[in-house]
Amino acid sequence: MKLKLSEAPGKQTYMHFNGDEKTVVTEQTVDPIIEANKRLANDWRYGNLIGNTQRHQQKVAEIPSVLYYELVKKLGDPKHNLKAWKRWLNDPENSAFKTIGGTV
Repeated sequence: MKLKLSEAPGKQTYMHFNGDEKTVVTEQTVDPIIEANKRLANDWRYGNLIGNTQRHQQKVAEIPSVLYYELVKKLGDPKHNLKAWKRWLNDPENSAFKTIGGTV
């Protein structure tokens, strides 16, 4: 049996019942996020922030919230394990989530 717990645009949360076992599953549509990331990555140019004192605010990725929280469980908080997050973002399989070209 499947019970809908919540629904937001592009995101639904269900509770699945299988005998005595209960599982909460969140599904999220990622196509709009990936398309927006592609546009940002195509507009990105190396060195376009040179001389800009706000470089530390450059957006490097947009990750769907469902995936982000799974990664936090796996890799830890980004500010405490930055190397693992960079390694994950620089993996070619995850390039759809980057909003810049090159490496992070």
